[in-house]
Amino acid sequence: MHASPDVTTQLTYFGPADTPLFGVVCTPRDGRVRGGVVLCPPLGKEQADSTRGMKLLAERLAAQGFLVLRFDYLCTGESAGAQDSPDAADAWLGSIASAVQFVRDAGAETVALVGLRVGALLACQQVDRLGPLAALVLWDPVVNGRHHVRGQSALHNMSVGPVDPADERVHLVGASLHSTTAAQLSRMRVTADVLAEDQRLPVLCAIRDTDLELPVVKALGQRGARVAPIGDPTRFIASETVYFELPIRAVEVIARWVDAVLPKTVAPVNVRQQMRITVGTGAGGPDIDKSITVLPGGTVVWETAPTDSPRGVDNLLMAYSTANDIRTGPARLWVEAGDLVAGRNGRTIRFDRPGVGESGNVDADDDFAPLYTPESVEQARAVFDFAAGRPSRIVHAGLCSGSWLAAHGGCWPEESHVVMVNPLMWRLRARTFDTAMAIASGAASQPVDSTGAGAPWSTRAQARLRGTLGPSLRKHMPYPLVGVLGAAGVVQAPRLLLRELAGRGLRPDVLFSPWDHERFTVNRGPKAVSKLKPDRRPQVTVTPTGDHPGLHWAVRAAVLDRCLSALAEPGGDRAAVQW
Repeated sequence: MHASPDVTTQLTYFGPADTPLFGVVCTPRDGRVRGGVVLCPPLGKEQADSTRGMKLLAERLAAQGFLVLRFDYLCTGESAGAQDSPDAADAWLGSIASAVQFVRDAGAETVALVGLRVGALLACQQVDRLGPLAALVLWDPVVNGRHHVRGQSALHNMSVGPVDPADERVHLVGASLHSTTAAQLSRMRVTADVLAEDQRLPVLCAIRDTDLELPVVKALGQRGARVAPIGDPTRFIASETVYFELPIRAVEVIARWVDAVLPKTVAPVNVRQQMRITVGTGAGGPDIDKSITVLPGGTVVWETAPTDSPRGVDNLLMAYSTANDIRTGPARLWVEAGDLVAGRNGRTIRFDRPGVGESGNVDADDDFAPLYTPESVEQARAVFDFAAGRPSRIVHAGLCSGSWLAAHGGCWPEESHVVMVNPLMWRLRARTFDTAMAIASGAASQPVDSTGAGAPWSTRAQARLRGTLGPSLRKHMPYPLVGVLGAAGVVQAPRLLLRELAGRGLRPDVLFSPWDHERFTVNRGPKAVSKLKPDRRPQVTVTPTGDHPGLHWAVRAAVLDRCLSALAEPGGDRAAVQW
């Protein structure tokens, strides 16, 4: 299943000028469509993780002749609004109305709605308020808001980390909600009333196999909805690894059904594209410009800056996400960082690596974009060259594999500072982490023997050595041997990267969650720090709680503090920044 060359993709802002939304429009290249389809995404980590799968569906539907709009609700993703706003739930619902109106204004006379997970729950609350709809698709729907909020909150506490009892927000995996918003979401339900007996709205329920017996699914089927099993979407919507399995079966089911129920006649559409907006901070600070640029080669870049600020003479934050994480970062970290930096007269650059988020078309084989590659360094450099100008202060900040790119950024000729969050790779030399390496390390979506025949010989050998040289042995082996084995790729040796950065005059900030600091300690990181000259030792911060992906608020707050502090002070000890 490959993207059609006859599909055009446009990134745009739309909706009210004071509360703009971000969206992506896919259309047939000739600009003539059979109708419009609005895709309503999930919330939290599910929203970010499903980006490529939703993009795959959008491109497939556009190839069938539809104008397809994917979008971020207000208070999520690239759209306006704070995620912990007390009015967020109303804003989400209003966003669906704005999206449908945008599609109609472009000239699509008939509109279908597709909701994934919480997107299906929200869509059901709005069906009667959107005017005539041509069809409704409930894709792996969350049917009970209370169960979802409780489940995601419990999962956050177990897998991300405990929450400060004084924090009144409700933390889900990948989102922090105001208690009012969480209560409103908890009251929402999907019921068979979405398909009233006197209505003829075609409804497709694309249901995971384990939910086929749910009472609401049976009730919808009895009222005429088409119920289609789609298998187990867990590896698409809630993968526990760096891999996200594309929802090939679900996309096929949905695309064929929409193709069958919507009209065949075509009409021209005209999409009004807007790639730059200005938003107010509402706190007496400067207005903020937000813009989108597609570089040659397809890398998509987001820039946030104070309005009317001379480009190239301000402070600059370059933010690098990890693995398949999109440019927003964990729980919208980098978006919020950009707004805070702009409020202090600085710029922030974020981007999607090729094969991630909005950069490049999707096909069935791109479930993982390789990490730690020479090409990724070149791509990051191209983004920096586009953005840089002559900033007075540059900070490269990244999470996990993004911290490796940030370290490379610190080594470029321009003087800069580096913030590394939960790094796992401790040498600059590229060593590609691709599908074969992921299989060998156990990070692939399919359970595979890490020393089996599916991986290259060198990878299998290193996997065996890692198994032999367990944490307890590494902790007690002679320190020089750690460096030798690190250079050979057998173990991770912080001394290699820290020494190289120190040799280039860099003193990075290094932030760890408790789990990551334990790995750092096992790999003799504290010893590596002590071996450096005092003025070249990194400033190490360990959060009291938190997780490796950076979803926990404690990790996100520490990252924001370090980035803002590094931009504010040219060197030395930096006091915490309050916001």
